[in-house]
Amino acid sequence: MSGRRWIPLVLVVVAQLIGLVLVSALVVGDDPHEAPVTIVAPAVVGQALADRTDAALDASTTQDRREGMDRLESGAATAVVVVDLATERDLLLVPGSQDPQLTAAVVARVRALSASLGRTLDVEEVPPRAPELDRRVVDLAPLVAVAVGMLGVAALAWWRGPQAHTHQGGIRRAAASVAFSTAVGLALAIVAASTTSGPWLGWWLVLGATTLAACAVTQALLSVLDVWGLALAVAVLILTALPALAGTDPSQQPVAWRSVTSWLPHAAGLDAARAVAFRQGSGVAASLGVLAAWVVASFATSALARRERRRDERASRSDGHVEQCRTS
Repeated sequence: MSGRRWIPLVLVVVAQLIGLVLVSALVVGDDPHEAPVTIVAPAVVGQALADRTDAALDASTTQDRREGMDRLESGAATAVVVVDLATERDLLLVPGSQDPQLTAAVVARVRALSASLGRTLDVEEVPPRAPELDRRVVDLAPLVAVAVGMLGVAALAWWRGPQAHTHQGGIRRAAASVAFSTAVGLALAIVAASTTSGPWLGWWLVLGATTLAACAVTQALLSVLDVWGLALAVAVLILTALPALAGTDPSQQPVAWRSVTSWLPHAAGLDAARAVAFRQGSGVAASLGVLAAWVVASFATSALARRERRRDERASRSDGHVEQCRTS
C-alpha cells in the first residue's frame, strides 16, 4: 500500500488530536453534572428533600433502604442518603470504588443540604475505598483494549489494504479480529486480575469483547471510507475517551457529552470493567450487550460495503465493455 496515501491521514489525525485535547480540557471538571443520588426516606420527606437538592444532583427517592443499596452497588447511584427522622443525623453512603473527586463534590452538596435543615451528616464508604492502583487499572484497561484493537486493524490495513475484496477475505478478516481480540483480552486480563480485584475470566470476557468491538468498528469504517475511515475511528474510539483517560467520572462530564459517549465502545468497556472489579458483575450483561451490538452492526456494515463495492465494480466493467463494443 502506498505510503503517500497515509500522509494526509496522519495530518488529519494530528489535527483531531489537537482539537480533541482542547475540547477535553473543557469537558474535564470537578463539578458533577446531574450525578444520581438516591434518598431513602418516607415519601413526603424524601420528595421534599429531592426538590431542595442542588441542580448538580439528580435526586430520586425510595422508602426501601435495600433498593437504595442495590442502586449504589449497581452503579446507578453515586450516593445514597438515609434519613433517620428519629434523630437529627443522616447517613450518606458512597461507593469506595468511586472517583474521590466525584465523591467529595457529592458529599459537599449533600452536607450543605443537611446543614440548611439543621441536621448533621455521617459519611460511610460501602465497601471501603478501593486503592488508587485498582481504580486506575480498571479505568485504563478498557481504553488500552480499544487502542490495541484499533491499531491491530490499522496494521492489517497497512499490510493487506484497508478493504477485503472478496467474501472469503471478509470472513478471514473477521476471524483474524476474533483471534486477535481473544489473545489481547487474555493478556490484558492476566495483568488486570493480578493487579486489582475481579476474576480473570470476567476480565478476559470484558477486555476481549472491548477489543473485538474496536476491531470491528475500525474495519467497518475502513470498508466504507477507505483509509479515511481510520481518521474517523481515531475520533470515535480514542479521542472521545480522553475525559475517561484523564480520570473524569461520567457524572462530572457535561450531560450532552455523556449522553453521546456513554454508548461508545470505550464507555461500555469501562462500565463492564467496573462491574467486574467492584460490583461482583452487577450490570455487566448490559454493557456486554452494547459491545455485542457494535460488533454485529460493524461486521454487517463491512459485508454490505463489500457487496456494494463489488456490484459497482461489475457495473463499471460492464459499462466499459459496452463502450468498447460501440467504438469497435
